[in-house]
Parts: sequence; C-alpha cells; structure tokens
Amino acid sequence: MYGQTRLSMKKRMISLFRSALFLTIVAICVSSQQSAPIRPQFAATSNAAPTPSSGQFDKIWSVALSEFNQSNQWGASVTQLTNGTLVAGGADGDSDCATAEQWANFVRSTADGGFILSGEDNSTPFCQPCAWLAKLTSSGTIVWQEDLTSFLGSGVNLKPTSDGGYITTGFGQPNETGPISGLIMKLSETGAAQWSELFTETAQSFPGAVVNDSGGLSFNSIVPTPDGGYALSGVADARFSSGFAHVLVLMKITSAGNVQWSRAYYSSTWGSYVPGESLQYPVFPTPDGGYTVSGTVQTLRYPYQTMFFLMHIDSQGNILWQKRYGGADGYFNHANAISASPTSDGGFILAGYSDIFLQEFDGWLVKTDDQGNIQWQNLYFGTEPIGSNEVILNDIIQTADGGYAAAGVSYVGSLSYGGPGFLILKTDARGKVGTCTSCSQATHTSVQALDLQAYDAVFDQTNPALVFTATNMNAKKTSVTPISLFP
Repeated sequence: MYGQTRLSMKKRMISLFRSALFLTIVAICVSSQQSAPIRPQFAATSNAAPTPSSGQFDKIWSVALSEFNQSNQWGASVTQLTNGTLVAGGADGDSDCATAEQWANFVRSTADGGFILSGEDNSTPFCQPCAWLAKLTSSGTIVWQEDLTSFLGSGVNLKPTSDGGYITTGFGQPNETGPISGLIMKLSETGAAQWSELFTETAQSFPGAVVNDSGGLSFNSIVPTPDGGYALSGVADARFSSGFAHVLVLMKITSAGNVQWSRAYYSSTWGSYVPGESLQYPVFPTPDGGYTVSGTVQTLRYPYQTMFFLMHIDSQGNILWQKRYGGADGYFNHANAISASPTSDGGFILAGYSDIFLQEFDGWLVKTDDQGNIQWQNLYFGTEPIGSNEVILNDIIQTADGGYAAAGVSYVGSLSYGGPGFLILKTDARGKVGTCTSCSQATHTSVQALDLQAYDAVFDQTNPALVFTATNMNAKKTSVTPISLFP
C-alpha cells in the first residue's frame, strides 16, 4: 500500500539500528572576509571548533562500531547561515549515542542567523513517525522543539516566511485505515499553529480516475510567492481504468490556505516517481509570473525508467515548456532528481543520483539556463577501490561565493567497513572540487522531450486540529573525524 511505502521510507535506511539526529557545522570562507569558526553545541562533529576552509572540498563523516556493525550515516539537507557557515543535517544509524530514532529531513537558515530543522521522531507512543520541528541558534543550541502528534504518521518540509514564522508542507495519516493526505501548516515564529489544511485524494480528483482504496497524496515542497500566497508540489498515487499512475500535483494557494488552482501532470507514457520517496519536487517562482518545478519522471510501463526533469508553467499552471535529462529511452536505468535550486544567473541546478554512467548509483549535478538547456553536468563518486562506490546527493544549494554545496551519502571503503557515510560536497561555480581529478567527471547527456499534460485536480479539503507535544531531545557532542578527499 501507498501508506506503508511512505511511513517506512526512513526505516529502510536505518534498518535494524537505532538512529540519532546528526548535525554537522562547517565554517567556510565564502568571500574576502573569513567566517568566524563556530563551536557547535548540538551533535558537533568534534570537540574542537571546526577550522574554516577556503574553496572547495568533499568531506565524509563515517563511523562503524565493527566490521559486522557497519557505518550507517547519511546527510539529508544543507543550508548556509547568514555568517557564511554551512549546516548539514541527517542521521546516524550506528552510533553508540543513538538511544532512539530521530532524523533530520530538512535544515533551512533563518533571518536571525540561526536555522530551523524539520525531521521525524519515531520514538514516541503518539505516532510512527511524528513530524519533529526545532529552532536552533547558529551554534546549534535548541531554542524550541516539538512533535506533531495529530496524526498516526506525519512528516513536513518547512520554509521561513517574511513574518518570522514558517510555512510547512508534507503528509499526515490520521489512522491505520485512512489514506495519507497532503498537509499544509502555517506556524508562528515559536512553532504555534496559525492555520492548517489537509487535502485528500478521491475518485473525482483526476479526469478518468476511479475509486482508489490504497491511494494517497503527499506534498513535497512549498515556496512563498510574490502575491503573499504559496505554490506547492506533491505526488499522488492515482488509479485509472487503465491502471495506477503516480502523478505530479501543483497547487497555488492564498496566504490563508485557500486554493486558487490545482493541476495534475501526467501522460500515457510518463508519470512521477513513486510517492513516499524522499524527493523534493521543488517549485520556484520565476520573473514572468510563472513557476518552474523540478523532480523525477518515470515511465508508466516496464522498464520503469526514471529521469531528471524541469517544467515551466504560467501563473495558472499551464505548461510552457518541459524537458528531461538522463539515459536513452527504453533502458532499465535511473536518474532520480532529489533536489534543485534556482541560481543567481536565472538558471537552475539539479541534484540527485544516476546509474546510467558507471552501472552504480553516483551523485549527479546538472546545471541549466533559465530555459532548461544544459550548461554543464558532472558525476560524483566514492572512494571504494573495489565493490560498491555509490554516492547520492540529497540536497543542493548555491552558496554565497557562487559555488554549490550538497549533502548526501557516500561509501568510503574500509574506513567505514563499507557502509554509507555522511557526505558534504562543496564545489565551485562549474561543479568542480578544486583541482581534484578523482572527485568527479563530466558527463555528456542531451536534453530530451517530455509529454506531460496538465489536468485540473480536485481534492477534499479539511481543517485538521493540530496537536503539538513538547519534546526534549538532548544534544550530545560526537568526535567523528571527517575524511577529507580534497584538499
């Protein structure tokens, strides 16, 4: 079922191990003025203040208790604070400090110099998991934290808003038998609920749809718009007379959560990737009044090929252009775009992973102009001399120096007994890791056509009563030494 897929997403990663939130704070030089080193107070990577680094690097934090209890750390998200510091969040599934199951899904900088974190807490009796929200200072001190306990399971992606509060989008499942529904919440600067909306798929949600007992809708990303409202994206598990299809959903709402328009995007050939996977499908307002959305498309029939895509729509959700990126049609290969970011030149940077180049999952960055034309593309891989050498890039941002920072996972060989390590990657404006020739390689794929169609979409809308429960997760410093591949 769809619900089982979504709620077990992170459990597949933590396997049989308990998982602890893992935060890494890296002070870097992003301009002629060097950022001051920060001594982290929350899950720091060492007991000493980090040394600022100038230029590009890739660093992996990885630890294994033994060769039989392999490393299991992963980076999920990265942000840059107002002082230039990079903060990355994720989880440690193998540490001796892990007494419960919590992990970070997103970290976002805030105007006060700190950052906001959203993750999931699987250690409470209220829900499995509960969405977990926390506000932290620039040094990692927790200002406030809370679990969303209104649902059997929930998870959210949040963004700061101009009023000092936050807008979040994600999913909520009211009970074991109920469907997963798309959730939007507006919160104050202290995390108090201001309003909320829950959207549930029905047989009338899409043209030609039929009753779908196992269906569900999960929102992935949300962004404030110039008119004071919000644009958001998600994926629905739709059922048609011809079979199931995963469809992209885009929605425009007012500042109070009222729907202005809602559209679904799919074709007879292509849909979106499996609902419940940790893909962001980020959407960005554009100067022409429209929006550009990124993500992953998948063929609806065997061999279920996946590819990166960009789609540009007008202010009402009508498609203006759409393009996909990846391997040749008809092959069982994958290129999954997990994250994307607008760039200072008006273009976009797409990040994720692909197996179309080295027959293994390697990190892939694709830089485009404002029309989706490729400007450069690079592959990033691990350091295993033999065997698994996978890299997955889970989040991407453009940094103040014009380069890029990504968080993800990497296999780092015998140093971690073969398990995944927490990866932070910093590149220049062309995706290069300094002069390191073993860190990446250029790839050569072409833009390909995409045939998604836009359809009106309708969902049942309710106003759920939100219940937040105070939680008291404690910080514990760790002493894992990063492995520096460059310099």
